[in-house]
Amino acid sequence: MSELAFNKQHITYADGQSAMYHHIQIPAKQLKFEDLHPQNSYVRQQDIARMHYSRAKVRGEEKPHILTWTAMQTDRRANQLFPNLNYTTDDGEHLISANSFITYVIRKLLSEGWLQLNEYISDTYEWQTTVPAQHKQWQARANAITKWLEASIQLDLYPNIEKGTYQPRMFKGFNVLKNFVRIGRCDFVRDFVKSLERSVVFNTSHFLHEHEDLISYHSGYGDAIGLMIGENTILRPPIYNRGAILFDGNQWSIKTMSMADITIVIPDDIYLTNDNSGTYQFHINPPNTQPITLYTRAGYIHNSGHPLDRTPLEINRMEFVIVNRQVVSWKQGGGLRIPQNGFILSLAKDAVPTEALDNLRQDAWVEFQLTSIEKIKYGIQTGPIVLKRGQSIIEQSFIEEDFWASRIIDGKRVIGISPVNMNRTADTERKARTALGIKADGNLILLVIDGCETDYQTGYDSAGATLEELVNALKKHGAVDAINLSGAGSSQLFVHGGLTNRPSERRGQPHIVYERMLPSIGVVN
Repeated sequence: MSELAFNKQHITYADGQSAMYHHIQIPAKQLKFEDLHPQNSYVRQQDIARMHYSRAKVRGEEKPHILTWTAMQTDRRANQLFPNLNYTTDDGEHLISANSFITYVIRKLLSEGWLQLNEYISDTYEWQTTVPAQHKQWQARANAITKWLEASIQLDLYPNIEKGTYQPRMFKGFNVLKNFVRIGRCDFVRDFVKSLERSVVFNTSHFLHEHEDLISYHSGYGDAIGLMIGENTILRPPIYNRGAILFDGNQWSIKTMSMADITIVIPDDIYLTNDNSGTYQFHINPPNTQPITLYTRAGYIHNSGHPLDRTPLEINRMEFVIVNRQVVSWKQGGGLRIPQNGFILSLAKDAVPTEALDNLRQDAWVEFQLTSIEKIKYGIQTGPIVLKRGQSIIEQSFIEEDFWASRIIDGKRVIGISPVNMNRTADTERKARTALGIKADGNLILLVIDGCETDYQTGYDSAGATLEELVNALKKHGAVDAINLSGAGSSQLFVHGGLTNRPSERRGQPHIVYERMLPSIGVVN
């Protein structure tokens, strides 16, 4: 097989609902995965602000305001960008990342009501801080950060204050967790398609999308989750045990991957592995802490039924937050919040040489290598795996893979594991879907099924599909193994430069279609 074969089909279900199915036969060696590289910061800010504005309106807020800031694509150390400040949070976490430090400071200013936006007669705007005089440390932080954000035009309010009022916009009682958004690495697929000619481009990985995904200072809207391998390099590790589709240069395979399959290389060429093949062995979410321990939010869901929000308190441990390949913070004594898109490396005293600890705090970078499998050229982790050797394994996958949606337990909201809305019950409902299958001959089948947000469906909208209906369609087109990719509003398919499907995102507006920004894509050359 050397050429693409693209078709679309209108399917009517037994209950009378109907859906549009798009399917593409892809030659095995023509597919790869890429991260999108964001371009226009202002456009991204405006689009994400409008999306969160519509969410606030749906929640019942009459006149919401959304504050956004665009994190740096190439992060820097906080002490390089803002010298001579204190970078430690109120609970003792030492922030290395400038992106994390800025996020922390803005959240504090908003929650305390210490931030305001002023309009002047010349139609110019200026951010000002009103930190009380007794808080000298916060005054220094606030002044340094607001000055930098204003100079780089990274902080934006939507909607802006009404021109001509000349009244400052005061942020008191501001909903920091829902209406303040740090924007991470994501962009419009359309912009990529316009600038680079590709035969097929489609959505792939799960990513941080809801406000419950952004509980950590180290997380931004649009940040991808899960293993990402490009040109034989691990760009992101498999934080959670989830399905991945992998290409070794000759053939594709689908299997679950986790941190147990990864070797972590920290400064001074110290190799940490999950097996006992080396000097430094780590344990993943053990019931009792080990000398070298990795913690993820998936922590105890398979035995206690709850995600792990923070690491255990232990006075003699040194812990590091790692997002992608960057050490973004450290803390001694445990109690460190675990981000949705990262993990904690927790080290007992003398678990590794002292020099390595010092370098982790200074170099702020680690590397990853595959331990348990051969070299992989391209790979993306999404999940769940839905088809194995021709049989549906949806039920099994939801038990074995690390998916746990937010829910109410004993009257209290418990934040799940990103994507926080993905659960077995929801996935028996119809919605937009994207999936990749491997055929018996080694080539691939891409399936995209149009759907629409349930509350905004009209007679013109495709109904989407359940996971079982997705599996049936994959089998019909010859798939033997298959994996579910990010779906719902993320499902997008561009063929020969044009958008082929009808994305499902409506943002509270029936009949109006929005394209969602994504962090990573599948590309067919």
